[in-house]
Amino acid sequence: MVALLSTSALAQSLPPPRIGDQPGFARVVLDLPKEATHQIEPLGAALRVTLPGQTVTPGLHFVSLPELAGYVLEQHENQAVLILLTPQGVTPRSGYKTMTLAALQGDGQRLVIDLSGAFVDTSPLPAFPEFRFVKASGRRFSVVVDAGHGGPDPGALGPVVEKAVNLEVALRVRRFLQNAGVEVTLTRESDTAFSPDKRTDLAQRVALAEGKDLFVSIHANAAAPTRADAWCGLEVYYYSPTTTRPFFPSPAPLLPAPPPLALNPLDALEAAQSTPLDPGAQPSPEDVNPIPPQSLPTPTPQMDSLRRMELSRTLATRVLSYTLGATAAVNRGVRSADFFVIRYTGVPAILVEMGYLSHPIEGQNLRDTNYLERISYGIARGILEYLENDHPFK
Repeated sequence: MVALLSTSALAQSLPPPRIGDQPGFARVVLDLPKEATHQIEPLGAALRVTLPGQTVTPGLHFVSLPELAGYVLEQHENQAVLILLTPQGVTPRSGYKTMTLAALQGDGQRLVIDLSGAFVDTSPLPAFPEFRFVKASGRRFSVVVDAGHGGPDPGALGPVVEKAVNLEVALRVRRFLQNAGVEVTLTRESDTAFSPDKRTDLAQRVALAEGKDLFVSIHANAAAPTRADAWCGLEVYYYSPTTTRPFFPSPAPLLPAPPPLALNPLDALEAAQSTPLDPGAQPSPEDVNPIPPQSLPTPTPQMDSLRRMELSRTLATRVLSYTLGATAAVNRGVRSADFFVIRYTGVPAILVEMGYLSHPIEGQNLRDTNYLERISYGIARGILEYLENDHPFK
């Protein structure tokens, strides 16, 4: 039960919140009386702060930060309400952090709310039972996991080098998949490349997909310095000859997988009703096809190209949904692009961008072993759900 304040406190109008723009997050500070209490409710696109026994001057205020578009002050009888408009989203597990501090002057208190899409779930992954992956046919699937870059090609740079974090996640994904009975081929198991020549290296990676069921390439992203604070989150690409509008699958719940693998259906896809987050954002230049297509041999197709594109999109949706469920990261959507390693494979193929090394907070997340385990679990779980439910029999 929340206690109400005295009549004298009810008459006191709170000053407007103070807003600060920090590297990678927005800070909101509310100056409150010492006795004040608060309730915080994440609403997805907004964070609602209810202040029983307080009064405010109602109004709408624009801020225009990446993490805070603005805020609304409302008065409801004996309680004030502050609604923070959060473009990157908030959930019970992500998007914001709070703390209460003593007032800078006097005997009041400060409620500090930090907002960032890069505030994610970095707690240890629960000790789930091992995967048990069983197909009625008894078929054993084979997957290629590509740790992007390597050797002389570092990829994007941040608190950790992209080629290193790509490999760390690829090794973890392999462990999860092998425990489930899937055969896994890595394109590299150390800081190596097939060749210092990019053309040869990428062609050798693609060649490993021949005779396999899937190809999954793992990367980390980067943004230009002017956008480093703004862009964070997960996105998954599949090949399409034309770029299409991103679509945003709902996160799958992070649940243990009973034997056999739980056939939890994905939540229904939600069509994007508004402009997608940072529609001009693209993966780091290192991830884009650096080789003119006409200079490359066309691989022997293993299935119809349209069917492969449809299956790749389904795989991307599965992987993104379960990775979001595991991490509570910002959902940047399933996107299509003309990337070399997903264009020239003859099997369903995706490229996972697991976060932005250039973001002040997300770059640090990609050094956190708990977070990398959650990303790896989500990628593996999405692959397994796809194989169990969507991949065609030969």
